[in-house]
Amino acid sequence: MARQRLLFVPLIVAVVVGVVLVAPRARFDMDVDAGPAPSVSSSALAVTDHGEVTHLVDGDTLDVSIAGVTTRIRLLNIDTPETVKPDSPVECMGPQASARLAQLAPPGSTVGLAYDVERTDRYGRTLAMVITPDGGNASEILAREGLGVAVEYGANVAGYDAIMAAERQARDANVGLYSGACG
Repeated sequence: MARQRLLFVPLIVAVVVGVVLVAPRARFDMDVDAGPAPSVSSSALAVTDHGEVTHLVDGDTLDVSIAGVTTRIRLLNIDTPETVKPDSPVECMGPQASARLAQLAPPGSTVGLAYDVERTDRYGRTLAMVITPDGGNASEILAREGLGVAVEYGANVAGYDAIMAAERQARDANVGLYSGACG
């Protein structure tokens, strides 16, 4: 049943992207290593890996065991407030974003991973869309709840428009970062 739901995620993302024709885009030029990656559509990504969550770092980074190898995953198209960045204070809504990712993809759970054009960032983290055990896109859920902002990293744009639309929903609903709690 969960596998069937995973098959519908790319379709749902494609429909949302088709509806959202114009969206402001936050761009972050990061040094990325494209590595060997297949060309993908800019509207949806297919899950190509599954792995077990072993550790949560913060609201947009987690460790996943893929075929017995632990891989640090940086969620695509979302940036959540910092909680563990060295020499930086914990940012408003950072702990909430970390806690929510822990609910969406708790250690021991199996998540799906989908990759865009560029596979790694300048820190060596694998860039991937994380599909939660119940079939949701973790980045989109965090954005909809106001716990992160939509971003593009390098050429990775698949799914961005859906996450930007989710961010707009959070802004319109005055939740999370847009609730006024962060001053």
